[in-house]
Amino acid sequence: MLVFLSLTFIVLGLVPTAAVQDAEPKMLRIWWSTEMVDDLEPQQTASGSVDVTFLNYEGLTRFDEELTIAPAAAESWEFNEDGTVLTFHLRENLAYSDGTPLTAERYRYAIERNCDPHLGSWDAGDLFDIVGCEELNLSLQGETGSPEADKTAYEEAKANLGVRALDDRTLVIRLRRPAPYFPALTSGVGFMPVRQELVEAGEPDMWLDPATWIGNGPFQVTGIEPDADPPRITLTRNERYWGGYARLDGIEYMIMSQDEALEAYKRDELQIIRPDFDRLAELEADPILGRDLLKMPAPFVGIFNLNVSKAPFDDKQVREAFAYAFDRASYCREIERDTCTPSLSWMPPDVPGAIETDAYGYDPERARATLALSSYGGPEHLPEIVWYYGSDAWEQEQAEWIADQYRQVLGVELTLTSVSYDELDTLFDSAETWPQIAGTYWYSDLPDPHEWMLFWTCGSAYFAAAIGYCNPENDALVERADTELDPEERIRLAEESQRVLIADAPAIFGYHWDTIVLVKPYVTGYSRTAPYQYWPGWWTPLTVDIAPVA
Repeated sequence: MLVFLSLTFIVLGLVPTAAVQDAEPKMLRIWWSTEMVDDLEPQQTASGSVDVTFLNYEGLTRFDEELTIAPAAAESWEFNEDGTVLTFHLRENLAYSDGTPLTAERYRYAIERNCDPHLGSWDAGDLFDIVGCEELNLSLQGETGSPEADKTAYEEAKANLGVRALDDRTLVIRLRRPAPYFPALTSGVGFMPVRQELVEAGEPDMWLDPATWIGNGPFQVTGIEPDADPPRITLTRNERYWGGYARLDGIEYMIMSQDEALEAYKRDELQIIRPDFDRLAELEADPILGRDLLKMPAPFVGIFNLNVSKAPFDDKQVREAFAYAFDRASYCREIERDTCTPSLSWMPPDVPGAIETDAYGYDPERARATLALSSYGGPEHLPEIVWYYGSDAWEQEQAEWIADQYRQVLGVELTLTSVSYDELDTLFDSAETWPQIAGTYWYSDLPDPHEWMLFWTCGSAYFAAAIGYCNPENDALVERADTELDPEERIRLAEESQRVLIADAPAIFGYHWDTIVLVKPYVTGYSRTAPYQYWPGWWTPLTVDIAPVA
């Protein structure tokens, strides 16, 4: 299938941009993926289209380069006195790219659609603080056994959703509890104002049709070409964007293998790519490509969960010993190929509420002493500890490195067991089968402590419940932080929650990954140090530019 809305200034050929800068519009070409995704649904982060969605649409708020929440389609907002009603005031004269007025009702529909069970959104849970959103999301689960009754429950749940458009510029959201982090959530995919009439008239593959992508962001999808050579998604500057005109005429996301992308980059056919991390040493040594490498902080944390419900990690001193015995710097250098930064805490440093700590830093002598003080008395009395890994060669390398680390430092011999990925998934599906120790990660593009704290509360499915971790003291701190309206006190509570969590050692908090890209030196108008960017200039698409090449 090929769908393309032709505009006279869009260049379809892949030609060296630097060489013909004066002859063609400014198109920034970025390597996007090795294959076109099947579903570009803009209100689903699971669809892989986030970096398209955030250019084509704009939520009520946004983040700036300092990760500060800033006005977007809404020029202002305020909570009521108890923090349970949040009112947004939209800018005057907002419009979609085709000139259709953009009103508060459009945002009401976007929220309702994200809560609606028909969408099946992975992100619906982010909106469950809205009165009625969870009830709507669960309304068609068939608990009554009667389709008619389920439909009635669904319609009632839609009517009871706590979101109202009072007029064209005023949106009111009722919350189940004070949620000071909620303005940050309104920058996300659940608040992207997809056009109701286009969605309701669309076919199952409607998001592969650019005509469905009429949005309000600084750029607009004008071409989706899965059968082109190479396949691509084209976005063109939105002349009706309230914030002004972008310096670029457009952006093309190009789809090809990583090796092909690197060769295209060398020919100046692409301006930004993410290189294969196995080739980083080669690229760093290259006198030209090494100059183009850029490392940016990313909200991607790697940890090694220790199952506190299973021996031997039910003993805190064993957990502490394993944390002291882990050499994070060597791991990042040797296994992650210098794509990560060692860390001793949970939240990445750019997230409000993150702390600096020296707890459980690499200390072989202390590791051995701590293990000796445990109920096991030393390595010889520990039960078998199994490390499961997939069939990938890198995972085997990682497993062998970790086994060697604990063999050398603690005298502990891990049992390495390779299993299929289906078997791995089955292991992680249940707390009963969850391994004793396992590498896991968390990623969040929302720079707010709420997104990081909740996974360690008692019963949280992603981490805490899986490994049996539960500390009521931490839960109380998270609850207070999540409902505290005073910003400074809220951050203090988040920091205290981190200290309690880290002291409990439910995991080896290991490192956070960096985003590493090759970017041409003639790409300008972005911050090289701004965190949380999919690509350089992600936060500032209006100012990204391609400078003339002498």
